[in-house]
Amino acid sequence: MEFKHNGQTYIFANAMEEIVLYSVKSAIARDTDMCGCEKCYYDVCAMVLNNLGPPKYGTSQAGALFAKASSSSMQAAGVISVEIIKAINLVKEKPGH
Repeated sequence: MEFKHNGQTYIFANAMEEIVLYSVKSAIARDTDMCGCEKCYYDVCAMVLNNLGPPKYGTSQAGALFAKASSSSMQAAGVISVEIIKAINLVKEKPGH
């Protein structure tokens, strides 16, 4: 959600969601055995976000929240990657379509 304050545009968002959406899209593009339809993409995204725990919401100037979250620790990046791989494998085994 976007809002304006003192002439600046801010967003209220789950920073992890933005990273997961981008990372899943990249992972699916690299996996030639994975269906690339929107249903499978969003199924994988939903599984990953549900497994990562409670959402991390924040407010920031537009674009800054993604940059801040992208610079998270290597450990967090590893956890995200593992969850993406697990979710992709589950969806490949039992696609929702």
